[in-house]
Amino acid sequence: MLYKNDVFDLDGIRMRMLEADIPGDVAWCISLDSPVAWPVCLSYRQVADLSSVTVEEVSHKEHSESCLRKLEAAWTRLEPFLNQHGANLYEPKMRSLLVAEYAQAQGCSPVTLRKDLRRFWQRGQDKFALMPDFGNSGRRQDVAAEEDPEITGGRGRKPSGGQPVFQLKPTDIRYMQQVVEDVYLKDARVTAVDTYTELVERHYRYEDGNQQLYACPAGSRPSLRQFRHFLRTHYNIEIRLRKRKGNSDFEREDRKVLGTVLADCSGVGHYYEIDATLADVYLVSREDSRKIIGKATLYLIIDRKSRLIVGFYFGLENASWNAALQAILSISEDKRALCERYGVEYHPSDWPAHQVFPQEFLADRGDMISHASDNIAQGLQVTVTNLPSKRPDWKPLVECGFRLIHNTLRPVTPAYDPPSNATRRRGKHYEKDACLTVKDFGNLVLNAIIQNNRREILDYELTPAELLAGIRPSPIELWNHGIASRAGLLTRFPEERVRFALLRKDTATVTERGVEFLDCFYSFPEAIAKKWFETARKGRFKAVVSYDPRLVDQVYVHALDGRGAPHLATLTDRSQKYAGLSFGEVRYYELLRQQVRQESEHERMQNSLDYRQKIKPVVDNAEARLKAVGKTSRSARRADTKPARHEERTLERQEQARIQKVTPAVAAPEQAQKPPVSTGSPSTQQERLEAILARMRA
Repeated sequence: MLYKNDVFDLDGIRMRMLEADIPGDVAWCISLDSPVAWPVCLSYRQVADLSSVTVEEVSHKEHSESCLRKLEAAWTRLEPFLNQHGANLYEPKMRSLLVAEYAQAQGCSPVTLRKDLRRFWQRGQDKFALMPDFGNSGRRQDVAAEEDPEITGGRGRKPSGGQPVFQLKPTDIRYMQQVVEDVYLKDARVTAVDTYTELVERHYRYEDGNQQLYACPAGSRPSLRQFRHFLRTHYNIEIRLRKRKGNSDFEREDRKVLGTVLADCSGVGHYYEIDATLADVYLVSREDSRKIIGKATLYLIIDRKSRLIVGFYFGLENASWNAALQAILSISEDKRALCERYGVEYHPSDWPAHQVFPQEFLADRGDMISHASDNIAQGLQVTVTNLPSKRPDWKPLVECGFRLIHNTLRPVTPAYDPPSNATRRRGKHYEKDACLTVKDFGNLVLNAIIQNNRREILDYELTPAELLAGIRPSPIELWNHGIASRAGLLTRFPEERVRFALLRKDTATVTERGVEFLDCFYSFPEAIAKKWFETARKGRFKAVVSYDPRLVDQVYVHALDGRGAPHLATLTDRSQKYAGLSFGEVRYYELLRQQVRQESEHERMQNSLDYRQKIKPVVDNAEARLKAVGKTSRSARRADTKPARHEERTLERQEQARIQKVTPAVAAPEQAQKPPVSTGSPSTQQERLEAILARMRA
């Protein structure tokens, strides 16, 4: 037995049962295989015993929004028509009249209405039977069997010039893919037009009779529009940007931003962000205002939750661990003394985070990646996190803090030189207005920091608890409100401990000259009392020291057994010449000293060689004379040593002790410069020498 909407096979034709009147032996059916089929009336007894067959129905899921819009429009148009006329629509004559009247009333085409009716009946007589067949869009199935089929299947907007539409093939797709990956994705400077030009140059040129290459005419090569479509559909925007700009630049500039910087922040004191920049202000020397000393380095340490500036450094040190050390030390530094030093009015309420250290420092891969930063983790139990390179968006508050400070300084600071002026053609020379010293600049920066900490933040996302408590969105109020619940998790350190913890540690050698460390010698009373240096004369030993690389004058020497407080050691007299210098400068001077020693060793060697070369003739002559007189025993040669020495001394006295004639003072210069005339006759002297030699031979 067949039911409504059952599909059966009638002489090889699939038919769907639309409606049946069993007592009247009437069955209205419609063919599924004919695109122009309409309901036909059959005898129910003839088809009742036929078995139903399974057909693929329209799915009710996974349709696009455009399909659903088309479905709703067709159902809204057809549903009242079906409800009003029902089975009368099966009759051909009645159907034609009703369709024409309803189409005119609805303002739609009778052809559209007939198409909707046929689709409704053939596909199961429900709402989803009117779903459009967008899935059948595309190229013909018969072209897939070709060796190099046309992918576009004859589609495409006709060009305004009248040339044919180029039909893409798999070969063209491979060409496009190759040139995109070789050219476009490897260089952000290359545009889509440049890549398309490269595509035409590689694969779409022909050679004329003179062997000249020309680009194929339009219609014989892919158009720029087709190339752009391929680029957009095969490489989404993320792939294109990551390949062309790199992952770091994409994550910094083009990534999606769905979270907030406070997502993983537990509250005030959890994260301190630290970074450095070059202040955009030219400074002058304190001794001579005419001399410009350049721009200062500015360090800021900002609490992530409250935006409070808790630490800072401004000075002439380059961005390095030495300057970062000063910024971290400023957290515990005496703020009253600091304000007095720079002439700033002091209020304790402006520094609510005095001596409070965070759970974690967030820094980039610059100064804080130094091994010296391990002292923070070991001495202060604070974690130091070095963020990936080229990711300033991971510490955005300190990056924006620099801009806020500069915005405060810009309108009131002489010689403010914005970064944009450096790349501007024929930029202005703001340095001619330079008049601030480092101390003056410190006054401006400290006042700007205090102003920033007091100023309320626009669009700050206050929590419901903060809103109910009536908290104003200024950094100081946010800190004071948040610290009430976070104080038990944070630690305060005095300045002395912080300063000592931040010093670098290394190993020195105890010698008889003092504690030798980096080419400097130190001493302290405890070492003298314990006879360290006398002991080192028998055998040197090691000691641990803490030092500041910026100044060699003093170091801390730890106890040998590691117990007790370290001892403050000062330079010995041997190293006083280096007082006031840094260890880097001492190292430079020692390298110069070593270079001088090496050059001196070479000169000494050359001097010895010159001496030997000069005396060699004299020695050779003396040895030749001795060889000429023949061999004599050692005892015979020493027998008359005393008389021979007396004779030789007599001759020496006669040559060297003779008083010469005094030259008058008015004598001419030429006469005064004449050598004295020897009074001894050469022949007489030679006779005396021969007599002495004869006695020596005897």
